[in-house]
Amino acid sequence: MTSQQGFSLPETLVALLLFTLSFTALLNYQLMLAKNAQQQLQQREAWRRAWLQFEGYQSADWQMSLSQRSEQGCIMLTSGAVSNEGKYAVLSRLHCEN
Repeated sequence: MTSQQGFSLPETLVALLLFTLSFTALLNYQLMLAKNAQQQLQQREAWRRAWLQFEGYQSADWQMSLSQRSEQGCIMLTSGAVSNEGKYAVLSRLHCEN
């Protein structure tokens, strides 16, 4: 009888288990990266909408707020934007005529 070469069944099963665990971990990592990228995109959009409100633009699908108050001869403008997903941004701008 000739001796066979190759991997035994236990070695193959251990290798398959390690591959499956590694693949699952990498898949979860990729999903987490995609989720964080989406959240970052939504946050950037909130900042952009708040800034555009200073320029006079309104967004119908966002909750927007704009307030102003006088401070030492200047006007402090505060703009807020809140998305449906709950991402928000508040910006303030000081405008002085002098």
